[in-house]
Amino acid sequence: PASGSKAMVWQAQGDKSNWVSLIHYLDRFVMTPTVIFSFSKKKCEEIARMLQSIDLNTAKERSAVQGFTLQAVARLSQNDANLPQVEMICEMVKRGIGVHHGGLLPILKETVEILFSRNLIKVLLATETFAMGVNMPAKAVVFNSIRKHDGNQFRTLEPGEMTQMAGR
Repeated sequence: PASGSKAMVWQAQGDKSNWVSLIHYLDRFVMTPTVIFSFSKKKCEEIARMLQSIDLNTAKERSAVQGFTLQAVARLSQNDANLPQVEMICEMVKRGIGVHHGGLLPILKETVEILFSRNLIKVLLATETFAMGVNMPAKAVVFNSIRKHDGNQFRTLEPGEMTQMAGR
């Protein structure tokens, strides 16, 4: 397909108002914790940035998250602690929103996993690697697409892949 149609497919996966409405719906009907799967690290972060206005945690939860993230970041070198991804994740998780993908520092992925397991992250945007070998109970699972790139081409998810991710 032409690059214009690729851009249209990318946009068709939801704009800011769609994502904000979905998160408010999930929160209102107590359907969190929720995992939102995306097959793109970039798209996980893009959706998370769309949710900057949303705070799903109470003041007590924000305080607990901040204490935990400060301890985790203290284990990093000064250079790593100042990376944009560290600042982004620390800011997001305070509001109950997390991102988990292979491009993050291992300590950030571990921090997100622990906070999610403690229900301090209410909405997690993750690539399919989160589903591999990690048992994290979720009340709802959302897919922003049922098509993924398998290294050669885009294809529809296989039933077993869907079950692996959604059958949490």
